[in-house]
Amino acid sequence: MSPAFDFSNRHVMVTGAASGIGRATALGFAAAGARVSAVDLNAEGLAGTAAASDRIETQVCDLADSEAIRAMAGAAIEAQGPVTVLVNNAGVDRRIPFDDQTEAQWRWMLSVNLDHHAILSGLVAPGMAAAGGGAIVNLSSTAWMKLAGNLTAYHTAKAGIVGLTRGLARDLGPRGIRANAIAPGRVVTDRVAGQVSEDWVAESHALQCIPDLIRPSDIADCAMWLASDAARMVTGQCIVVDGGVV
Repeated sequence: MSPAFDFSNRHVMVTGAASGIGRATALGFAAAGARVSAVDLNAEGLAGTAAASDRIETQVCDLADSEAIRAMAGAAIEAQGPVTVLVNNAGVDRRIPFDDQTEAQWRWMLSVNLDHHAILSGLVAPGMAAAGGGAIVNLSSTAWMKLAGNLTAYHTAKAGIVGLTRGLARDLGPRGIRANAIAPGRVVTDRVAGQVSEDWVAESHALQCIPDLIRPSDIADCAMWLASDAARMVTGQCIVVDGGVV
C-alpha cells in the first residue's frame, strides 16, 4: 500500500471484508491509520481479517437483509463514530441460465450485488455530511462490459452500480460526499487462486495491455486513492482496473 495515504482518525467501512479485495482494502485503510469496520456474513473470515490489525472491528451481517444492514450500520457508527469512507465491495456471482433462474434467485442476486450499496450509502450519508463530507466507493466489475454467459442478474447488478454511483455523485456532491466506482478485471483472489493455471495466466496476459496478474491490493490501492484528498475533485466515475483489457 502507498505510504502517501493518511486516513488517521477516519472511520472506514468495508463490506465483503472477510477475504479477497475486501480484506486487502480493510487492511490497507487500517495501515493508513483509519478505524475500520469490516463487514461480512463470514464470521470466521472476518476474524482472520481483524487478526491482522488492531484497528479493525468486525460486524457480521447478511447484506441481503435490509433490516440487518440497518442494525449493523447503527452498531458500527455507535462504536466508531460517523462513517466518512464507505467501500461497498461485497458481491457474489452465480452462473445460472436466465431461463432457469427463479424470481427468488434473481432478487437475491440483486439484493447482495446492488441493493446493499444503495441502502448502506443512504444510512451513512447523513453522518458523513455532518462530519464534513467523505467518499463512497462502489465495486462494479468488467464482467457486464464483456458479457460472459449465464450471469444476467450479476451483469444487471454490476451495471446498475455504475448508474447508482453517478446518481449518488450528483445528489450527495453538494453535501461534500464524492461517489465513484471501480470495475476490476480478473483479480487473483484467494477464491480463484486454486484455479490459476499456466493457461489461465497466459490467456490473461494476452488480453491485457500490462502482462501481469491483478492482485486484490491493486484494487485496494485504487479505492484508497478515490477516497483520499488526492482525488478530491473526482466523482461520478467508474475506474476500470483490468490491465487494459476493456
